[in-house]
Amino acid sequence: MTFKANDLLTEQIAQYLGKQIIQGEMKPGERIQELRIAAELEVSRGSVREALLILQRRHLVEIYPRRGAVVASIGAQEVREFFDLWFLLLDRVLHNLALSWQNDDLARFFELMTQLEEANRKDDLQGFYEHGVEFLSMLYRYASNRYVSDMLQDLLPLTQRCLYAILRAGKSQMDKTYLFLEALLKTLIARDTAKLHQMVTDFGHNYSQLAQSSAEALSGRP
Repeated sequence: MTFKANDLLTEQIAQYLGKQIIQGEMKPGERIQELRIAAELEVSRGSVREALLILQRRHLVEIYPRRGAVVASIGAQEVREFFDLWFLLLDRVLHNLALSWQNDDLARFFELMTQLEEANRKDDLQGFYEHGVEFLSMLYRYASNRYVSDMLQDLLPLTQRCLYAILRAGKSQMDKTYLFLEALLKTLIARDTAKLHQMVTDFGHNYSQLAQSSAEALSGRP
């Protein structure tokens, strides 16, 4: 892997390892071998350790005394608690956006919906996932509260991990996610905050159930 000189090295390492964890290339409960990673990436072991601390804060890695770092496992209870919080925050962001959007604020969302539709039609999980994550990142800009914004950014890697596990469960999950985002955008245009709240509440419950059923893949249990 080639690192850019102007990026912080530990952040680059964290993103590299985080992507492997999110997409299931590194399995829950798997021990992370610092020396192997340092040799593979041609970086110091200290830089790898700092990157692992970043991933610990992002809920992707657990670090134990004398045992080292392992890929974090997520059970159904953790998934439920996570989605309870995440959809509460998302409801706040969508409410702010519905009341405040102007002129071309929604243009990029329309572009992303076209890309999501194309990825869904082609059954392109990776493309659908990447456009979906960008859709979320765009929404987060309208948090209008730095603490909510910081929390959403801190939770983003865990959000990505759960989203990838759900989408990987089958084509129907891509269909459901696309239809929700399409309806969401229409409701944002109408500035219908009451309907938005109900949509997020209903979809949040259903998506949490889907995520819990996908939690086996994230639990580290055979």
